[in-house]
Amino acid sequence: MEHVPEQIVVMEGVASSEHFLVEGEKPRRVLDDINLLIRSAEIWGINGTSLFEIKLLLEIMANIRPYDKGKCVLIERGMMRLKRVILKHVFYIGGSEMLYNNMNVLEFLMFAAAKSKINRVELQEEIFELIIAIGLGHLSLTPNYMLTKEEKAVITLIAAAYSDSLMIVFNLPEYVWDEVLIDAISRITSFIKEKRKTLIFATQNCLLIEKACSHTAIMKNGLLIYSGTVESFRLSFDKVEVIIRDKAVESMKEKLTLLLPGHVLDVKGGSLMISRKTSEVSDHGIIYKKIIESGFTPDSIEINSKTVQNAYEELIRQHDLQE
Repeated sequence: MEHVPEQIVVMEGVASSEHFLVEGEKPRRVLDDINLLIRSAEIWGINGTSLFEIKLLLEIMANIRPYDKGKCVLIERGMMRLKRVILKHVFYIGGSEMLYNNMNVLEFLMFAAAKSKINRVELQEEIFELIIAIGLGHLSLTPNYMLTKEEKAVITLIAAAYSDSLMIVFNLPEYVWDEVLIDAISRITSFIKEKRKTLIFATQNCLLIEKACSHTAIMKNGLLIYSGTVESFRLSFDKVEVIIRDKAVESMKEKLTLLLPGHVLDVKGGSLMISRKTSEVSDHGIIYKKIIESGFTPDSIEINSKTVQNAYEELIRQHDLQE
């Protein structure tokens, strides 16, 4: 078994060579003072307010683009700041053109995994079973040219999982993922973790991060404003405690705002969200009591299972207030 380093990406004070030019202001670096540590077998989703920033961060990470200052070590190898070489241990996905149009999905994956030590017949069976297990069995014999760009990218991710690379960089933040592909990616990431590989992808889809990632990092205005586990991100920043669904949420909001002074009440998409103002977790019993006191019997009341989407919106809101 090949030695797998514990630390896969170490970025210390990394700043990009690219700058934003704003009239009347001094140029601002697109990325500045980035500190990030990514370990073996972790699955990272990098999100942020700017597609350009998160894409650039992953290009620097994959050593495709030079950076201006700081230190970046990939798989225990220091990167020369200006030399752009993709390491053999890095599998970079920056588009969906890697698939050969004259093959179908199963043929392409067999071709991509050709170096595998597994017997050909067993390998074909394993790949076919994997495609079915991740919910994409219907694509297995589809010619590659008939796939959407998102489907092609997911098939490329399976090829990366079978490669020798220790680090996979999936840099397609502009792609739009439906539920079928989000489920498929989250199942592929389990397979990638089993193989002790590390996956880093850029996405603005919070549900994808929630379902597929162990860790997340959030970028805003060129700075990293959060990095850590997805679980601690959800629990720290999603302050929504209770969600009420009812036709009369507007009048409920008026009444409950007086009864719950320690909470923030918002109506979103026909639901009333009751959030805490502080980092202290609320007593749900008290919230229920106040709802009964208000004289309303809502259609449904649920305790919020903390989401990446709510946490992301709250983190960005806090940073907007500080600026």
